[in-house]
Amino acid sequence: MKKIYILFVAAFVLILGACAESGVSTGGDGNSVESKNTGDKKGAPKKDDGSKLVDATAQTTEAAGLKVNLGEIKISEDRIAVGMNIENTTTDVLTFYPDMGGTVVIGDMQLDANFMYTEGSIGGEIQSGVKKDGVIVFLVSEGKTIDISAVKELKFIFGDVTTSDYMTSEPVNFTVPVQE
Repeated sequence: MKKIYILFVAAFVLILGACAESGVSTGGDGNSVESKNTGDKKGAPKKDDGSKLVDATAQTTEAAGLKVNLGEIKISEDRIAVGMNIENTTTDVLTFYPDMGGTVVIGDMQLDANFMYTEGSIGGEIQSGVKKDGVIVFLVSEGKTIDISAVKELKFIFGDVTTSDYMTSEPVNFTVPVQE
């Protein structure tokens, strides 16, 4: 039994280590899980990793009474991380799972959200008046890479927002232009 416990703890530590901070702003207003990591623990600036940071804070929509706002988007060769903040403006409970069913399309490549790499709590049941934010990570399939300089736009399909009575279900989609 002790060996199983040790293996479980070791696996958990490895998983947490793989979920490094993305360095992406959610555009939240204070209840944020901002992971804006601009340097190491001593304050030295991080080395350029070749990624591209896109300000998508102007991107906003509302679906079934849920305000959805994008923050920053970080495009790397092996992943895309998108900051997001949401607010339930209704008196009902809404459900939304962008970190489990979300996809992003780049040219002819589709990436799926990986909830294991999500930072913060962005999906699930959202109670009336609640604000949430987080960073959703979309991983590239093994053996493939993103040509960062060739990305002109990102099409995000985050899934549907559904009311508690299941009578209303509205999609959340964004098309974000990527400037040179």
